[in-house]
Amino acid sequence: MDAAQLLNGGASFVIDTSAWWRVEVLPPELLGPLRRATIDDRMLITPVVRMQILYSARTSTEYVAYDTELSALRMLRNDRAVADAAMSAVTELASRSDGYHRVSVTDALIAAAAAEHGGLAVLHKDGHFDRLAEVLAFESVALPVD
Repeated sequence: MDAAQLLNGGASFVIDTSAWWRVEVLPPELLGPLRRATIDDRMLITPVVRMQILYSARTSTEYVAYDTELSALRMLRNDRAVADAAMSAVTELASRSDGYHRVSVTDALIAAAAAEHGGLAVLHKDGHFDRLAEVLAFESVALPVD
């Protein structure tokens, strides 16, 4: 599935920080459906994504603006089962070849949360998700923008 199919479909998905920061440069054929998915409560975040976005705020005003925007999104749980699934995924990747397990810890937690919540897709612009999709039951959907 590509980003247009995901955004124009009816399924919920998780947005990664790498996609969040590229929303402003999306072409109209993706931006419109992304806004519609947000209104329809199909775009979800995880606690890790929320923390990464809030961390990037440079001022208290910017922090409050981000926090307000993020509060409108449904957040998936990030519990022990998610952490265990992320660790298991990294372990499985490590068994494939030297260094193959070297994915971002936050990406592993995001992918595991998507997998643990029924195999949701993750919308991203980060190659780690393709690797994690090899060992976790979620769909990796990359944005076509840089």
